Amino acid sequence: MNKNITKAGVFLRPNKPELLSEYKNIKRNFESYGIKVEIEDKSAEMIGLEGISTDQLLDEVDILISFGGDGTLLSTVRKSFHINKPILPINGGTLGFLAGLNTKDLHKFIKDLIDGKFKTEKRKILRINYNNSVHFALNDLLITKPERVKMSKIHVYVDNHEKNSRDYLNSYYGDALIISTPTGSTAYALSSGGPIMHPGVNAIGLVSICPHTMSHRPLLVPGGSEVVIRVRESDEGATVSFDGQTSVAIADGQDIRVRQHGSFIHLLHPQNYDYFEIIRSKLHWGAKL
Repeated sequence: MNKNITKAGVFLRPNKPELLSEYKNIKRNFESYGIKVEIEDKSAEMIGLEGISTDQLLDEVDILISFGGDGTLLSTVRKSFHINKPILPINGGTLGFLAGLNTKDLHKFIKDLIDGKFKTEKRKILRINYNNSVHFALNDLLITKPERVKMSKIHVYVDNHEKNSRDYLNSYYGDALIISTPTGSTAYALSSGGPIMHPGVNAIGLVSICPHTMSHRPLLVPGGSEVVIRVRESDEGATVSFDGQTSVAIADGQDIRVRQHGSFIHLLHPQNYDYFEIIRSKLHWGAKL
């Protein structure tokens, strides 16, 4: 792959027009190594430049650059995962569990990238089916009531396709239910008391938010399972959000079917990338109080 990188495509964190100088720095660094840089049109408009359409960018470039926080990467993934091109996340946000590379280290990384000295990390995403429509999420989906002040009543079943069986799991009564990937385990699920899952873990997490009974605890099911969600006992249906960025309304009685997508996304990292070091650093493990 390293010898075939001739063009990179950039997605910027939205609503940040001050990123113009940072984008010019990214462009200058890549082009100093002979790699042309294109920018997606909405990102370009934000900083006063001209770009190309998302479809054209995805078709033409060899790698994608997500410059911003983890939210920028989540948006980039949902736009691009179907083309199976690697993504370089550059941190221009705050916490940044996923976007770990800083711009000060970019010049060296590009040289290493060309020389083949980098890591490629595979991450699973979720495929969500309901009412003949399909959505995708890298982090999670959230099922809640249209009015957040009311309690959700969510019935969950787990299909095991290897055994050709469906098992009733639980009825969740509370504020909401999170269905999480290992990547999303350090996002909303973590702040709601869920476990941290290493990206290599083949599992889907279920985390209840403010459950009506204290006996409800976070649960991991096998990654090959299909989680079937039914919202019952209400005329209001439910609201389902994907990666905290897009939401849809679900009518009462509809099934929401969640399973891992068959392919991975591929993130590019420096050779010295260490997942556990990222966790220690972001969560301040071992720090003196």
